[in-house]
Amino acid sequence: MTVLATAELKRNLWRVGRRVLAVVLPVLLVGALAVGVFTSVLFEGDPSGDEDGALVGCAVIARPAPIDIGSLDAEQLANAQTIVAVGRALGVPSRGWVIALSTALQESLLRNLPYGDRDSIGLFQQRDAWGSRADRLDPAMSSRMFFTGGKGGQRGLLSVPDYLDLPVTRAAQAVQVSAFPGAYAKWENLARQLASTPSIAASECASGFGGGAGSKVVEVALTQLGIPYSWGGGTLSGPGRGFGKGASTVGFDCSSFTRYVWFQAAGVTLPRVASDQAAAVTPVSLGEIRAGDLLFFHDPRDRLGFFHHVGLYDGRGNIIHAPTTGRTVEVKPIDLTVDHPWGDTVVAGRPTAKP
Repeated sequence: MTVLATAELKRNLWRVGRRVLAVVLPVLLVGALAVGVFTSVLFEGDPSGDEDGALVGCAVIARPAPIDIGSLDAEQLANAQTIVAVGRALGVPSRGWVIALSTALQESLLRNLPYGDRDSIGLFQQRDAWGSRADRLDPAMSSRMFFTGGKGGQRGLLSVPDYLDLPVTRAAQAVQVSAFPGAYAKWENLARQLASTPSIAASECASGFGGGAGSKVVEVALTQLGIPYSWGGGTLSGPGRGFGKGASTVGFDCSSFTRYVWFQAAGVTLPRVASDQAAAVTPVSLGEIRAGDLLFFHDPRDRLGFFHHVGLYDGRGNIIHAPTTGRTVEVKPIDLTVDHPWGDTVVAGRPTAKP
């Protein structure tokens, strides 16, 4: 091989080498960066909370009995307690609670709405891209997403730079991206009052009943919020036309709703009416109740063993139920520590999920 040929070969090899490095080196750098990020998350933890940490810990909210605050009712106060409890579990300072409460007051008046502008629902009126309907209608999950971000990559409050130093309206707007960015400010005083009220401020996430059939039951139940009450309506397949007072309405009555939910979530077929469901499930003391258990309502004037209403306990101090004609499936706080919630004797029962 001549000197010229050798030189030409070296030049060709160098050109090929540079092309290979141009392709391979960025890949190696990206791979190294990915390994570093993975290692950091693995050993240091995600500051926004892992998928199973704060949520499972917030399966139950420890709720001190709230005092009267303005014109807010029990549902609104319970939702305020949930927001604060989730914020505390995530390490959010009280200033962050005020921002979240101001936001929820503006977006929903602290009500877990199954409707809103276009596809917006829940306490924070989060849209489809934020997460599933069940997640957005779960007060604890929607609160967590407000703080940590949506499932579609939406920014949460904890990702807003210096959010504790921002005016409430700017901090809230950074998360909500609302068409009315100045509207949050008018709720700040009430939000401060809520956040500083001992019965709200002391709320916290207790050890939960998360996981298992009960969690799935609650998830399915929340997908039916807003479905009309229809006396005699509803089947194992979904809402249906009733009879009598429900003949013109497609929906559920109380027992067809619980029957549908348990069948869809766990494959359990309950009897059709509330009294028969009560006789078919395993009795549970109210002190041991957990998510997915059934709550049966007995008027003391009625015969023994008769229950005129049934709903599902959500594990967070609320009942999910189909209440009565003219209303829809809803989540409503219930105080099971008093003798006669809503004027009735309440007993709990647990269906047996199929293995």
